[in-house]
Amino acid sequence: MKYFIDTHDKTKGSFPAQELTEEEFFRNFDSLDEAATQFGAFGHAAHVNLKDGKAFCFMSGPDEESIRNAHTPINFPYDSITEVRRVTGADMRLPQVAEALRRRAR
Repeated sequence: MKYFIDTHDKTKGSFPAQELTEEEFFRNFDSLDEAATQFGAFGHAAHVNLKDGKAFCFMSGPDEESIRNAHTPINFPYDSITEVRRVTGADMRLPQVAEALRRRAR
């Protein structure tokens, strides 16, 4: 599974022009998450500023296409989709630690 952040910005036409209520945003995000399951993707979280009309959604899926496809059925455009790696001990640092241990063992 890969991780992605997709961005939405009302100044670029990828977020509703009218200010959404929290409830409206939750319904929209729930719809995105529901649509995502059809493509093997999942919506983990969103960082949103409703007043400014911006959102950064954190999703996972097999590939970028699955994230793109999740947005289509709910007619929710995006500005960009970027594959990212989580920076946690388990996701990035562990391979570095394992390599350091291998080098020491030689």
